[in-house]
Amino acid sequence: MDAFVALVEENPLAVAFGALGLFCQLIWPLFRARRAIMTAQFGIGADYSAHYALMDAWSGAGVAAIGATQTAVTIIAGDRPWLRWMGLVFLPIVVVICAVTWCGIASLFALIAVTLIMTGRMQGDTLRVRIFMLAAAPFGMGYDIVIGSVPALIGGIVSASIAIAMLVREIRERRAAAARA
Repeated sequence: MDAFVALVEENPLAVAFGALGLFCQLIWPLFRARRAIMTAQFGIGADYSAHYALMDAWSGAGVAAIGATQTAVTIIAGDRPWLRWMGLVFLPIVVVICAVTWCGIASLFALIAVTLIMTGRMQGDTLRVRIFMLAAAPFGMGYDIVIGSVPALIGGIVSASIAIAMLVREIRERRAAAARA
């Protein structure tokens, strides 16, 4: 807890962007519509990019910024799958960012997490979006532990918990709808 208090005192702007990212991270699993999920995902990427940059955690800052950009393209693409899959263009950029800012296991965690997240954002079906986001969660949390981002770690844990509940709900609703059909 002392480390968090020190961060607030030394770098309040990093904490502010971390709090905004945390807010977006906590609300995205609650949305049912893909566009709303993607809008919250954009907020996560943009806010955590600034948060990580202010903490000098450049792998996370870079991949979060590219993730936010890819999310913006995904939102604009809407229901046009051919445009939504343009997000693949961003994956090699993420690899380059992680290679250039390489700092060991933290960079590897960032790379794996953002690759899964970006692949999830390209999915048209909200169930698949949720599955990819949950698959990325342990790697994102690992990154946050290594670099010491308390807001992002708390967000990851709570967001994953909410996302699991929402995934179960969506699966149950789909099964019930299929049984009625």
